[in-house]
Amino acid sequence: MNNEKNTDMKAKLSKLLKDDKIKKLIIVLCIGGIALIFLSTFFGGAAGSKQDSQQSAAEGQVCTNLSDYKKTLETDLKNIISKIDGVGAADIFLTLDSGSENVYAVNKKQNTTAGESKDDESIDAQYCSLRKSDGSESGMLLKIIEPDVRGVLVVCDGGDSSTIKERVLEAVTKALNISSARVCVTKSSQ
Repeated sequence: MNNEKNTDMKAKLSKLLKDDKIKKLIIVLCIGGIALIFLSTFFGGAAGSKQDSQQSAAEGQVCTNLSDYKKTLETDLKNIISKIDGVGAADIFLTLDSGSENVYAVNKKQNTTAGESKDDESIDAQYCSLRKSDGSESGMLLKIIEPDVRGVLVVCDGGDSSTIKERVLEAVTKALNISSARVCVTKSSQ
């Protein structure tokens, strides 16, 4: 019974393949399938490169330059200090130590060899890198260390009152985690 079904199927298949319209349809479907595979690869690659460029842009936003970081700190501090009772209008000036520092992933391998007089140690370090879909490589960024605040000058309307000075001083030192020796609070000239 299985033999009859196989021969019957083979007969029907050979009859279909002899028809020119069916052959053309099969060829067109195969070419269409191959074209779809190539198109999906092409558009998939473009989407991948868009994702890479978006990721690079996001990394660029995280790695702000020094002046943007400084302006952000000054603006945030000004907004908070201006809300303290009695301060009035305030202006902030910050100084920073240096630029931000990027910390990259490193594979470290420590080799110790025993010598006659003392042990010799060597450390092999190799940076980890990420390969993007476009073939480019970049270091594996672990964290960004922002620069330390060197000093803060606060000029405000209520800067002549010792109570207001103390409140502002405490707010700035706590917010930035710096000593009070690095903060100056004074009255504005207006």
